[in-house]
Amino acid sequence: MTLSPPISQAGLIRIELLVAVLISAILIIGLVQIVQASRSSFRLQENQAEVQENGRYALTTLARVIRQTAFNPQPWNPVFEAQGITPETQDRVTSRSDRLAVRFWSNTNCFDNRNPVVDEFGEAAFFIRESRFDLNDRRDLTHTCRYGPSEADLVTQVKREGFIRNVESFQVLYAQDSNADGHVDQWVKGGDWSNEQLIIGIRVGLLLNSSDAVVERASQTFSVLDSTYKTPADGKLRLQLAFTAAIKGRSG
Repeated sequence: MTLSPPISQAGLIRIELLVAVLISAILIIGLVQIVQASRSSFRLQENQAEVQENGRYALTTLARVIRQTAFNPQPWNPVFEAQGITPETQDRVTSRSDRLAVRFWSNTNCFDNRNPVVDEFGEAAFFIRESRFDLNDRRDLTHTCRYGPSEADLVTQVKREGFIRNVESFQVLYAQDSNADGHVDQWVKGGDWSNEQLIIGIRVGLLLNSSDAVVERASQTFSVLDSTYKTPADGKLRLQLAFTAAIKGRSG
């Protein structure tokens, strides 16, 4: 015959069980909070890395193209007509984007492969290479590239391909050397120069955002070169960048 524990002892056991359950619940809640905090921290770091890498890649790509603008392998040779910033360059093609379009002579095509056509010396021939940048409706910074032996024979090799995601603003200004003394006299908008060949440098401004909402949801206002942009309160991380690159063929 089994004897039941005294009533007072049974009550004590129940209290101990309740305390144990309560302690377990507190520990589980704490563990869940730690996991959530770790996940939030990881997402923040992941999005920071994404935005910074996008910014770095955009700057590298744009700076390389700008420096090559107007390059002429033989300025004395009339076969190589002067190239530079094309008329497709435009200020505010949309409320968020300017358009930058430039040309230069190159012996590599839009994929950086050497031209299979050779010159009289057996070297890769120089053709015109044209690059155009602007934002599309998905807020991708796009690149269009054409390549060919003359302006009339340019072939599109890269057709408005988005290569940087989550760009909210793309703005461009142009350094005009009005008296051709090698110094910048004023910064002008696309197409506002008195003579395109007096442009010796280009300044680019970018505003990028993260894919995920990882920060406080608050609206911000950014001045991207000559444009002001107010962001939605979407909790996305933002990075503002600006850089200036000289057109090497004109600035020495």
